[in-house]
Amino acid sequence: MGAIMWWKGNQKFLWAVLFLALSLVVLSLMPDEWWARMGTIKTYDQDASAMGRINAWYMAFNLACDRLFGGGFMVWTDPVFARYAPVPDDVHAAHSIYFQILGEHGFIGLALFLGVGVSTLFTTFDLIRTGKKRPGLRWAADLGAMIQVSMVGYATAGAFLSLAYYDLPYVVMAFAVLAKRIALRQQEQLGKKDPATPAPVPAIMARSHGGNSPA
Repeated sequence: MGAIMWWKGNQKFLWAVLFLALSLVVLSLMPDEWWARMGTIKTYDQDASAMGRINAWYMAFNLACDRLFGGGFMVWTDPVFARYAPVPDDVHAAHSIYFQILGEHGFIGLALFLGVGVSTLFTTFDLIRTGKKRPGLRWAADLGAMIQVSMVGYATAGAFLSLAYYDLPYVVMAFAVLAKRIALRQQEQLGKKDPATPAPVPAIMARSHGGNSPA
């Protein structure tokens, strides 16, 4: 997520230096317990928590292979693990948005879930292109880039968290769709005026910067 934010932001050299310096300071202050925990990545097969998650992922995959539309909501129970998990008595939540959807809604549900995310990214690319065409629509490019940062954060962190139904990512997706409609409307309005005329900033963007939105 930090890499995407750096890539989408300005003054890349300055931020790279600050990030490197901050990383060195933070890592030097981390306790020995943290380093020991990080070392277990190499021996994950000896970690009960890690193997429990992998067992749950196998269960979700086997369930999806057996049932086209998955097993429905909240399949992380003893009877389902007894039938589909490699280790039947090791019952865990999915700890992954992808395997959570796969187990509960099958491969079709997973395809739809991923499709919503991918379509949102395409929408943000449109926002960025639209915002770069006119100086007055710069807000669209900035918002599109930051939505990409947010979506990457959700996609990566969600790989190990059962947050498939967390509402904030869907709100962010809705922001992308609404922003595209607003940007296209303002682009049409600017087409009838002087190209250098700045477009009015949407109310939600103005409030976030402490300004007033034009009527």
